[in-house]
Amino acid sequence: MDTDYYDIDDILAEGEKVPCKFNLTVPGLGYLEGNPGKAIQKGSVVELPLWLASVLAICEISEESSQRFIDLLEPPFFNSKVLNALKTSAASVDLHSIVSNFYNMTEKWASMFDDEELVEMIKQSFKDRAFEINNYANNTTRHINNDFMSSLDEYEKYLFKVSSDSHKKMKTWIQE
Repeated sequence: MDTDYYDIDDILAEGEKVPCKFNLTVPGLGYLEGNPGKAIQKGSVVELPLWLASVLAICEISEESSQRFIDLLEPPFFNSKVLNALKTSAASVDLHSIVSNFYNMTEKWASMFDDEELVEMIKQSFKDRAFEINNYANNTTRHINNDFMSSLDEYEKYLFKVSSDSHKKMKTWIQE
């Protein structure tokens, strides 16, 4: 996926919240936990947008310490239940209800942690799902399954549209 500064899917993925654990007490940030005017305590787990969490996760508390402001925790969309479901039957997983920009989030998360195993597993799931998407997009006599369509993440919906449009154009070209 090419990302662009103005790509709405990229902006939405960057705004997706991920769980983070604070490694120090920070005065005045209690509003992140719903406690305005108070400090956020060391060890507090708070969900922050990915754009902010990724910056805080690499910032060191001081030059003498290699400790970071926060630790990123495993987001729910990458827990073992979701990953096992994708390994078992990728096409049956409702990615849109898990996170609407699943592949974009996977790309960002995997690049932050250099997680090749996650990339390979998601790549295989994407191939399995792309096969189903292509079947629906190219079979005009088959009724489109609304449950399947609503389970697609935003990139898969784009893939469906491109595949469907390509099939229609090819059919028109062959008939002419």
